[in-house]
Amino acid sequence: MLIGEVARRSGVSARMLRHYESLGLVRPSGRTGSGYREYSRADIRRIFHIESLRSLGLSLREIGRALDEPGFAPAALVDDLIHRTRERIAAETELLTRLRRIDAAGPAGWEDVLQAVALLQALGSKSADARQRAALSSVQDASVPVEALVDAVLSETDTNVAGALRWALARSGDDAAALLARGLDSPVAEVRARAVRALAEL
Repeated sequence: MLIGEVARRSGVSARMLRHYESLGLVRPSGRTGSGYREYSRADIRRIFHIESLRSLGLSLREIGRALDEPGFAPAALVDDLIHRTRERIAAETELLTRLRRIDAAGPAGWEDVLQAVALLQALGSKSADARQRAALSSVQDASVPVEALVDAVLSETDTNVAGALRWALARSGDDAAALLARGLDSPVAEVRARAVRALAEL
């Protein structure tokens, strides 16, 4: 079977098939009299194996080892793939949360977006002073979504910052109570206690 037909049947572009060949992942078993690549059934089966392993997140180098090295066991690699996937999901979830919070702030322009991002980053800072300043400045800045303040209140361990966050939350609007109430269902006792105290101060 010629490369064009293999590409059509497999969904792998001719360019990618040539790339696989350059890496030694798949080599056409023969050539036509005119010198064109000719793929056998075994070659095509290997292409599908490559694509199957790619769908799991393996690199092309890892795929080569998986297909060609009998001693290359999948267990450790699959564990590593699980770990990398969890990290990627966590990062994507964090990004989605940040985007939703920016959207909830209803920015009128990019200056508002940048201001909201700066405040959200400050609320998540490792510095207690930075978190406290962000909490206090959020009262004058409508670009900080109530949900972000609630999350900060429920996770804050520093007494002074927690007080500033509760103060800011009490001035943030009517949505705070419903969002704080979710903290009452937390399996973590400290989070439930923070929710109770913040609700009492609204």
